Amino acid sequence: MRRAESAGGNASRSTAAWTLAIAVTGYVLHYWTWMLVGPLGPQLGHRYGLGAGTWALLGIAPLVVGVLVRIPAGVLTDRFGARVMLPAISLATALAVLGLAVADGLPGLIVVACATGVAGAALPAGAAAVVRAVRPGCRGMALSVFAAGMCLSATAGVLSRTLVSVDQGYGLLILAGALLAFGALAAAVLRDGPGPKFHPPVAWSVATGLLRRPVTRYLAVWYGVSSGGLVALDLYLPGYLHRTYGVGWTPAMLCAAAGIGIGAAAGPFGGWLCRHRAPTAVLGTCFAVLAAVLLILAFDPPLVWVAAPALAGVAFALGIAFGSVLALIGRTAPPAQAGTIAGVISAIGSAVGLFPALLLTVVHGINGSYTIGLILLASAALGGAGSLRARRTWIGAAVAFPAPAVLATDAGSQAATTVVSLTGRQIRAYLGDVTAALAALATRHELAIVYADPDPSGGTGLGFPLVAGLRQHLPAHTVLAITAETPPHPHETAAIAAMIDAGTIPIILVAGTDPTPIATLLAAAVHADQVLHLTPDRIEGLVPRPHPRLPAPGFAVIDGPR
Repeated sequence: MRRAESAGGNASRSTAAWTLAIAVTGYVLHYWTWMLVGPLGPQLGHRYGLGAGTWALLGIAPLVVGVLVRIPAGVLTDRFGARVMLPAISLATALAVLGLAVADGLPGLIVVACATGVAGAALPAGAAAVVRAVRPGCRGMALSVFAAGMCLSATAGVLSRTLVSVDQGYGLLILAGALLAFGALAAAVLRDGPGPKFHPPVAWSVATGLLRRPVTRYLAVWYGVSSGGLVALDLYLPGYLHRTYGVGWTPAMLCAAAGIGIGAAAGPFGGWLCRHRAPTAVLGTCFAVLAAVLLILAFDPPLVWVAAPALAGVAFALGIAFGSVLALIGRTAPPAQAGTIAGVISAIGSAVGLFPALLLTVVHGINGSYTIGLILLASAALGGAGSLRARRTWIGAAVAFPAPAVLATDAGSQAATTVVSLTGRQIRAYLGDVTAALAALATRHELAIVYADPDPSGGTGLGFPLVAGLRQHLPAHTVLAITAETPPHPHETAAIAAMIDAGTIPIILVAGTDPTPIATLLAAAVHADQVLHLTPDRIEGLVPRPHPRLPAPGFAVIDGPR
């Protein structure tokens, strides 16, 4: 039996590894194609007699199309699966690249340039494939590795400015062939999971509903800042080094490729940090570092000893931030909606991400200097860091997507009464994940939460942000925080029982560090069906299992898979 389980686990890990490798490869190819027209702008302008403004608009057209197609692509991926969508996207993109090689007039060039924007749809399709293939507990880290594909493709995009030629066309033909080969590989190897079949009915209302959630706004802005910063680094670092320090174009492009490579390496590190620190703290630190180094760069410091390390710091901070955002999506996105969620976040975020590049373009066009633009970007990053610092727990509780009610109960078809115990020390780095899991539990259980707070009356812990997060996930429920003695007084227990009977979710704030004994006493007093003790190990994919230390049958501990 154990051998069979071990073999199944090894097969599952092998499938997840193959899926992640294919998704990263596809993201590299498609993102490279998505950003291809912009670097080829001077060649296209010379070939078709276009002015600088015309070919600049031509380079923006694929970006706009890519933003527009991401939400439909995400919804369709949730409906038909990545095994269907990724090959379809690859085929359409390959045909657009071939059209770019053979276009013989401006109207045809406009059409194929817009068609290359379809490559932007590979992000939600690839992200959905990764989330469904990787087991809970590792999805956040896997998606942060997937994020590194953007940086690797940006590096390839820098090199394509010298390797790909419109006039010769060989590079475009090779890229089109690589896209077709990838599509065939994805169709042959990818398997949508979990489960033997995956055909979830996803309505467009899911996407519109996501637009109204605070988590979407937060993640979209963070996605836009981090990915937009990397895009700006890709587009403007060669010109910045050439105009400010007199570096030749070829060394400047190699420096840009090295910087984006640093960002690629930092992405998985950002995912790792989010497993051990509060995501808001990680992102706030990244934005503070980004503000400091941008302010240094604004005053044209010496290249070797100051500017070069500062530029590496910019790439490193942006890579960590981007990896952290993708890790947050992977940790809390339900697999059935992963494509839609990734499509909505990346579409809005990519639109926001155009702001840094446009700001630098406008400011440099006005006064011929990057100083004012860098100061403005530093101020924006500092403002973001300050906001995250001031409201870190409240934002942390809101940054999670609503999870499906998947926690099992032995109470039959009737709603079970469940008491959950948790502490701030255990859940601080996973506050958003915990909030989403509790909200899912509350849709099927009568719920009471015992939260151990060193200062329950002072409001300095996570109890009140937890209330705010649950109210955002459960607008139709009444969620109240109350303080209780240790152990609870009989009149407090009676009040809590009355709240539960009325459908209210009480969060009982108690002093101390171990709420489990109090939760056990309270469960006996209100005749609860089970006690769930929330532990910090791998909060993703919470499932109940018997608690070895609690005597009463039906008690369980929620823990992530080990």
